[in-house]
Amino acid sequence: MQEPRQILPGSAKKGAPGATLMAKTSGAETIEVSVVLVRKNAVVHDDIQKHVLMKPHERPNVDHTAFAERYGASSDAITAVQSFAARYGLRVTNVDQRRRVIKLSGCVSDMEAAFGTTLYDYAARGRKYRGRQGPLIIPAAIAGHVEAVMGLDNRPIAKPRLRSRAAQAAYFPNELAKMYKFPPGDGSGQTIALIELGGNYDTNDLSTYFAEAGLTKSPSVQAVSISQGVPVPYGQDVNSDTEVMLDIEVAGAMAPGATIIVYFAENTDQGFYEAVSEAAHHPSTTAVSISWGSPEKDWTEQSMDAWSSLGQSASLLNVPIFVAAGDHGCTDEEPSDTGYDGQLHVDFPGTCANGVASCGGTSIQVAAGAITNETVWNEGDGWATGGGASTHFQIPSWQNGISADGHTHLLMRGVPDIAGDADSNTGIKIRVEGADSVSGGTSAVAPQWAALTAILSQNLKRNAGFFIPLLYANGKSEATNDVTSGNNSVFGVNGFTSRAGWDACTGLGSPDGAKLLSLLSGSSSTVVAGPIAGSTSPTAPTLLPGSPSGGGSVPAGGVSNRTSKPFDPVAAVLYGQFVQAAYTMYGNAPNNPTPPQSSDFLPGYRLSAWVQMQDFIIGSTGLKFYGFIAQSLADPNQFVLAIRGTSNAVEWWDDANAAIKIPFKDPGCGLVGSGFAHIYDTLEVVECRTSASGAVAAVRSLKPVGGFAQQVSTLVQRHAAANARVPGLPQTSNVAITGHSLGSALATLYAMDNARNNVVQNPLICTFASPRVGDATFVAAFNALGLTSWRVVNRPDLVPQLPPTSFGFSDIDTLQQFDSTGKVKPSLGCWHALATYLSLIDPTLPPDSTCAVTTTAAAKSDVVQSSSTSFSLPGGAVTININIGARDSA
Repeated sequence: MQEPRQILPGSAKKGAPGATLMAKTSGAETIEVSVVLVRKNAVVHDDIQKHVLMKPHERPNVDHTAFAERYGASSDAITAVQSFAARYGLRVTNVDQRRRVIKLSGCVSDMEAAFGTTLYDYAARGRKYRGRQGPLIIPAAIAGHVEAVMGLDNRPIAKPRLRSRAAQAAYFPNELAKMYKFPPGDGSGQTIALIELGGNYDTNDLSTYFAEAGLTKSPSVQAVSISQGVPVPYGQDVNSDTEVMLDIEVAGAMAPGATIIVYFAENTDQGFYEAVSEAAHHPSTTAVSISWGSPEKDWTEQSMDAWSSLGQSASLLNVPIFVAAGDHGCTDEEPSDTGYDGQLHVDFPGTCANGVASCGGTSIQVAAGAITNETVWNEGDGWATGGGASTHFQIPSWQNGISADGHTHLLMRGVPDIAGDADSNTGIKIRVEGADSVSGGTSAVAPQWAALTAILSQNLKRNAGFFIPLLYANGKSEATNDVTSGNNSVFGVNGFTSRAGWDACTGLGSPDGAKLLSLLSGSSSTVVAGPIAGSTSPTAPTLLPGSPSGGGSVPAGGVSNRTSKPFDPVAAVLYGQFVQAAYTMYGNAPNNPTPPQSSDFLPGYRLSAWVQMQDFIIGSTGLKFYGFIAQSLADPNQFVLAIRGTSNAVEWWDDANAAIKIPFKDPGCGLVGSGFAHIYDTLEVVECRTSASGAVAAVRSLKPVGGFAQQVSTLVQRHAAANARVPGLPQTSNVAITGHSLGSALATLYAMDNARNNVVQNPLICTFASPRVGDATFVAAFNALGLTSWRVVNRPDLVPQLPPTSFGFSDIDTLQQFDSTGKVKPSLGCWHALATYLSLIDPTLPPDSTCAVTTTAAAKSDVVQSSSTSFSLPGGAVTININIGARDSA
């Protein structure tokens, strides 16, 4: 009997743009994968925030053995994966408990069976690679232990972030260090880790270069090979050689006393992660520098989340990771790139919200050895600093208050954090392949900050650690040079403009090394963490009637600290009217997936987006309009997500096909109706931008940013006003949720998906006539979220009784039951109608005229009607006999 399986969350992979399918990968081919395990103990969010806001001397000394014992993989997780490997004929080649990585080797056919996927060979840009599409479906026995699986797909994942060209002026890195006022020191006793995904270096070229730079000593450079076949011989991959030599020469010339360890890895998500994981966990590492990356859209969610977890480890180990922000401005790609879409993108792994500092670029003007002016690096030909807002990572608390446009505070991670000289016109002198040249790009910035960190650590006599949050919290320390001129617009796409304080071009600015040392050593006064210079403090939000006050995002793990509010009939009717407007919009234009606002669209709200999905569980159709996201005009931080049910009174019978259960997409959340889950995965947010006159000015799908919860979060980020603040409690915009019938089931899945992934705050969910969504485990997990939940049910309505409890389904909290007996005609449609529900909550509201019971009809005697209805399930036909107690309306 085949063992139960479930989808590994975030593992879905898309095909590479422009790739050509060659053939099915040979089943006999041997490959190796890295299975990243969950921690034995989760990192407490408050603990890590407290840690990164400490000054270096305030942090406890790192005990790597104790860290591995507390935050490494559990023996249960390791045993479960080892047993899994044995069942599928895979060989365990390495177990690293501290890094939470198990490597498995085996033939392709066994790997496919083990991870529920199929591998194919592709060709793109002259290179062959092995790829997959869709999610990984792993045995339920290991699902709770696995964070990510890397290595099945070995397509190239990143590009170097550099540019070489003839320059107007060029400087040796040690000259630049003086301009940025690096403190005294050469980095002695420190180790800088450089991550390289190609190329090699040459010791003779390095010796010549450091002598030309006037150094009296040269750094010790060592190579570590993470993947087989790397590094390739020097001169075989010239472009990557240039990257490697640039990184070594910048770090080495700025901190010549440091040891430089170059971690070479294969250019895949597996190789990249493994290299950084090894570097961050090595006890000698002072800082990590990465000059490679690619747009977030190229990465799977599981890979990005694994990096975020790795960043947590690096923070607690006091190892900052400096990453280039990208070299193609606000688009992070060129029109010549396959898959270029002309949209705003930011570069990963720089967008990682834990332990990573994204490094943007500047252009400098120098006179008499000093910088006289510094602007955003933008050469006007598509080469410019990357920057913008993540579509995957929520904003870390230490960035609260930043704005990309000077008005609206970001809800998602903003990049870059810091900056340095990147303009190839005022670039870095380098030597590669036996010749001297000039290079730039944000690749040159990451090693600048890593070298500065080595010198800071030498002076502090301990690792400086991940000090970026301290820079945000201490804006008045002047530890960075604010850059207030320029933008990162490229290829006709409007990007971001620099301004006082943080901006999405140069972050907080370039370094003032001396003042940064003063800040970290504790000799400067500390400013209370809060909005940085140039930000504004918005006012508290206006709440929907009867809804709970906003406050605090959902903590990691999905358990809310909010207190559930009692049922409020006025607010419930308000939410029901949102759903009614969705029905009206659909009824006015059934074939229009983006219908205009209806006349009953609630006043005081604007349409921000349409919600579309594929109709029904069996026999899917094209996308149809199923709801909307509305934004309050009085308080633009308040949103409502409303999802209608099926389009007439009887089509809800198809909902019964949800009776077959499958694991919910997030681990530990039990089983849900397969039909509901499949429809939920088709949900799509289509953004609506309106002009001042109210006319629709722009429309675009947010499907490319990820799943439905991520799309909703991105929509809110783009449309929300500045975040509200109260002392000690950062608040974010929030989305209240409401739905009817099938829409209620989908609203429930969204609330769980959103909370488990800590995306955006949901203060309340109000559902009408909701079918049962999942099993007892799902219900327990949902109820533990602490949301205010009103599950409104009309007692005679059959839909809330489906799927039957005999099928293993349970009801979520909190039941608000009414009874329409004597108020509406005895029919399935009338019992189930939204208007019936609203009239039960507010007796002043009439039910549908076709359902209302007249006085004469109400006086008639009771007549019992019986019916038998059959419907299909994936597992076979089921017949439900329904005895309807009703009054004869004749």
